[in-house]
Amino acid sequence: MNLFKTNWFLLILLSAIWGGAFTLNKIALDIYIPEVIVAGRLIVGSAFLIVLIYFIYKRFSFNLSQLNYYLFMSLVGIVIPFIAIINGQRNIDSAMAGILMATMPITTILLSHFFLVDEKINQQKFIGFLISFFGVFILIYREDLFINNSFSKTLISQLQVMLGSTLYSIAAIYGKKYKMTDPVSASTGTILFATFFMLIYLIFIDESNVSIPMLLVNYNILLLGILCTAIATIIYFQILQTAGASFLSIMNFLIPLWAILFGILILNDDFSWNYIFGLLIILSGIKLANSTR
Repeated sequence: MNLFKTNWFLLILLSAIWGGAFTLNKIALDIYIPEVIVAGRLIVGSAFLIVLIYFIYKRFSFNLSQLNYYLFMSLVGIVIPFIAIINGQRNIDSAMAGILMATMPITTILLSHFFLVDEKINQQKFIGFLISFFGVFILIYREDLFINNSFSKTLISQLQVMLGSTLYSIAAIYGKKYKMTDPVSASTGTILFATFFMLIYLIFIDESNVSIPMLLVNYNILLLGILCTAIATIIYFQILQTAGASFLSIMNFLIPLWAILFGILILNDDFSWNYIFGLLIILSGIKLANSTR
């Protein structure tokens, strides 16, 4: 399998993993507050990555010259957007969150045009991304969408999700422009720093008196940590370093598809025919945006 096909496979796999994270977050929110969920998944993810990187390289080392890279990617790419998005999900439903997150690819291609010399925007790519965004809107639109998510009542929550989406774009561009090391080392260093910040929160700031041992053996937290954080971040850096920020951002058009599928299979959500039309429009937009590849 050539690199192009490999990246597409990894992109679909990553979108499926992070689409499932929305369902796992929703279940975990019945037990824990958002910050505790983020801390738990990062602790589990970092422990898994340390074992993995030692198994691969037989040692674990840290290069101080990469400190700025890890700090930026951990705060802007993980800690702040994780907390912002999951807090936003408390007051708006998954459909609205999915629409707001789908703005990331458009933001990414606009920023990439100015900050990445090899990812200049063109009319075909921009139109393709707009079509896919419209497909996401069709995919998860329903009659009460703007009633349950009234702009005036949920403004802060919507801004939190949009903040997370924008920070993901900035982190993707920074990660591509200043890539320092291989995907496994990059993901391990980034998640370790993110875990450090969340441990400080968990130990000194959190007032929920959560049992850390019970948190770390919770089934949803384990899945969020190992699959949706550790493994997903390795895939993220692999795609980012070999295909670029704009290509990676297509993932946010696909995540709502998986979130809906898992919602139907796991949470017994209802099926709607607009899912089919939305899917077709999303795929048409992606095909147009990437037809020159």
